[in-house]
Amino acid sequence: MRLRGIGYEDIPQLSRLFAQTKQHPLLMASPTRFIDVAAIVACANRIYVHTPGLGVWRADALDGTFIGLFSLVLIEGSTDVEIHVRLTPEAWGHWYAIEGTHLLCRQAFDALGLPRLFGYCHPDYRRIRQIMTRFGFSDLGLREHRGQVALCYELDASMWRERGQLAETLNWL
Repeated sequence: MRLRGIGYEDIPQLSRLFAQTKQHPLLMASPTRFIDVAAIVACANRIYVHTPGLGVWRADALDGTFIGLFSLVLIEGSTDVEIHVRLTPEAWGHWYAIEGTHLLCRQAFDALGLPRLFGYCHPDYRRIRQIMTRFGFSDLGLREHRGQVALCYELDASMWRERGQLAETLNWL
């Protein structure tokens, strides 16, 4: 999988992504109008400039197929950072969410030195909850997020490092 910043040339694929996932209960808006998607791209590009290391990244499979978006963004009104994944339905079940989550955690903790990372998901998304647990995120229960009720998860940097060292040890044995 390859990640890169999003640009205006990505608007058609982003619009399709948002339209494909619109029927599912999400915690984020699913704009499909050109002007609304362009505003998301503009916002992402401001993030790249004003908070280096954070952002919204386009994900492509190694064959170049667009598979979705991964992001690390500030939680509104806070200095805490949220991890977010949105994949095309065709990409579901191919481990991209796990691979991308691993890359984003490395970025958050190893490159940026963040003390913790938050993730939110719709309460009905059992698969997302499993991924959060797999990475060591603690379930903080239901919280309001972006005007909706969401499950809140937190991953502490020390837990990330501890789990990473354990994984390296187990692979070595």
